Amino acid sequence: MANEMTELKIDMGLIAHYGNADYIDGDMVVLDGIDKVLQVDGTFKFDMIMMVYCTKGRIQFETNSNAYTAKAGDVIICLPSSTWENVMVSPDYDSKSVGVSSKAAQASVQVNRDYLNLLGYVSHNPVIHLNEERQQMFLKYYAIIAHKIKNPHGFYHKEIMHCLLQSSIYELFAIITPYVEYSIEGGNLKQANLLFQRFIEMLSANNGRMQPVKKYAQELCITPKYLSNITKQVTGRTALDWIHSYTVKAIEKYLRRSNLSIKEISELLGFPNLSFFGKFTKSHLGMSPTQYRKEQSMRK
Repeated sequence: MANEMTELKIDMGLIAHYGNADYIDGDMVVLDGIDKVLQVDGTFKFDMIMMVYCTKGRIQFETNSNAYTAKAGDVIICLPSSTWENVMVSPDYDSKSVGVSSKAAQASVQVNRDYLNLLGYVSHNPVIHLNEERQQMFLKYYAIIAHKIKNPHGFYHKEIMHCLLQSSIYELFAIITPYVEYSIEGGNLKQANLLFQRFIEMLSANNGRMQPVKKYAQELCITPKYLSNITKQVTGRTALDWIHSYTVKAIEKYLRRSNLSIKEISELLGFPNLSFFGKFTKSHLGMSPTQYRKEQSMRK
């Protein structure tokens, strides 16, 4: 059971103490599996920027009173002063992580309005999904970093490591920026961004209820294919992926924070029957609704 009074600060010193970093120089750290640091119950407060690329399994955590789940192909961005609570990882979880001190991050990127908008978005959306192409790109970056760790030379090694990190940060910015564009007021937004914004607003108003892409497309007066195309263009994810993500969040909320029965939750979210609800939940959360609720109650 988590001890709410225990708060562990995640910084370079703690990671160095655990001794599981592949590379650490005081400003930058590279390690496989952040779960190796999260080995005690309690609250974890980050004193650095950490990018965690999930390669296998799932990790679940709470931050800003919201629960998030990251699976293979997702990147978690942890900002300084952000906290994680109720952390759970699947037995097969694995990840590749790169961390940078706040001072080094500010020296690596130009701090302007765009940068601050990105940070504002990430603070409320710490889990970013990567499509297959972008997953391969990040693995290549990590492979180059790993190669430099194993084959260091005496000249400009630290500078090379930091330049590789800077490149990976900007690649991540390029992925996040389309998400931020539609949320900035007063900007000139493309039609695709405007339609996507309306789609997201509809999803939020629908409270996670399971509805087909066709239903949302009809309300937007476009075809289901066009809706899927624009969501793919703007975010790299299909319309169905977005619908499912909102439904999963609703399932997690009701199973963890309500006294509704499994059947009542299934009906509330528009599932045709309990069997389909159970299969959907297991495919996205890795366990049945009953098992998930039981695990959550044991952590209280």
